[in-house]
Amino acid sequence: MFTWRASTEHPIARSPNVQVVSPSDEWIHVGVLAGFLATFAMTLVLAAAYGLAQALGNPNGRLIARWLWALAHSRVAARTADGVFLAIGANLAVGLLLALVYARFVAPRLAGPGWWNGMRFALIPWILSLLVFLPLTGGGLFGLAIGAGPLPMLGNLVLHLVYGAVLGSVVAVAADDWLDDTEAERAHALAAERGAAIGVMSGLMLGAAVGWTAGPTVDGVDGRAVSAIAAALIFGAVGLAIGSFAGMERLVLRRKPGDIR
Repeated sequence: MFTWRASTEHPIARSPNVQVVSPSDEWIHVGVLAGFLATFAMTLVLAAAYGLAQALGNPNGRLIARWLWALAHSRVAARTADGVFLAIGANLAVGLLLALVYARFVAPRLAGPGWWNGMRFALIPWILSLLVFLPLTGGGLFGLAIGAGPLPMLGNLVLHLVYGAVLGSVVAVAADDWLDDTEAERAHALAAERGAAIGVMSGLMLGAAVGWTAGPTVDGVDGRAVSAIAAALIFGAVGLAIGSFAGMERLVLRRKPGDIR
């Protein structure tokens, strides 16, 4: 169980150069970081599931094989493939927005393991996906128009549970870092999270620009959009690592020799 406490000033012992704030004051950075990681994990699972449906689906096979074939060749899949840039961009945007809402308003009010809290929260966008997203993209209410039995509902549930588990775990780690360690360690944790969030956003924007520019020159890449998405995700992941270390290094450089480590 954890509770975030609003705070405006928590100086490290006898250190005038480093200020520690509670994660409730850092919800934007924590939300961006958690949202990117959760959406990235969800996208990987979605890609794996689509590949599995393509490999095992058979329009003339048994019931499960027919369902898998219908799932891989549905209107929803076709529209997503036709507008892959818009689909992935929208998915990332919604994932980050939901993460910010969770970090700011939901997590501080929930008790229990972070992954479990995140999964419970993810049930809300799952229901909205069944009632709004699938009908709008031609899948029908609850995805029943796809002709894949319960697979759209179950697959959608798995994706959202993966998103929620990663989201809740990352946000909970941020809270635990602040509550359980020394003030100096909390400062390092928050600096790393802040740097990672900035690195992710910078990497996404830089990667999209580089991919969009270089796309036409790369063999085997189907258009600027795909290149921009791939580069944005790669640069975002690299920015996550670099930003985390850079944030901690910047905090170390700000310290005076007599500051408590």
